[in-house]
Amino acid sequence: MTNRTPGETSPRIDVFRFIEAGDTCSGEVPIARLERLLDRLPETVEPAEAGTLVWQVRGLRDSTGRSALEVAVEGVFPLVCQRCLRPLQWPIAQRTVVLVARTPEALVALDDEVEQEVILGSKAQEVLALVEDELLLSLPFAPKHETDCGVGA
Repeated sequence: MTNRTPGETSPRIDVFRFIEAGDTCSGEVPIARLERLLDRLPETVEPAEAGTLVWQVRGLRDSTGRSALEVAVEGVFPLVCQRCLRPLQWPIAQRTVVLVARTPEALVALDDEVEQEVILGSKAQEVLALVEDELLLSLPFAPKHETDCGVGA
């Protein structure tokens, strides 16, 4: 198991060896390091003050023996409620199993066959790119407070 702390470079893994070994890596990442997510932050939140997320990536085989990675992310992501336009602390508790293809052809075939997310495996996969991808897919397009946020109906 590999642990990373904030400020360290993103670990890179050989996806196929990682899966074969059933390996796990985990750590924390400041939201400010996830560049593709910075435009989702409210204008009133400085990236350096946005907080930290906890992540874990685990290599596994799914129930049919296919190569997969389980990507888990937890924490809170600051957003803006689209109903009241006030800050909203969005809880993140994302756990996704991503299938891994060895070739572009296998990726296309697998993508047509299953509803799960499928990626092309790499010998130098940047782990935080996987974490960032999962966050991009899990954040709501139009976030709203779960309870009444004081806007008249």
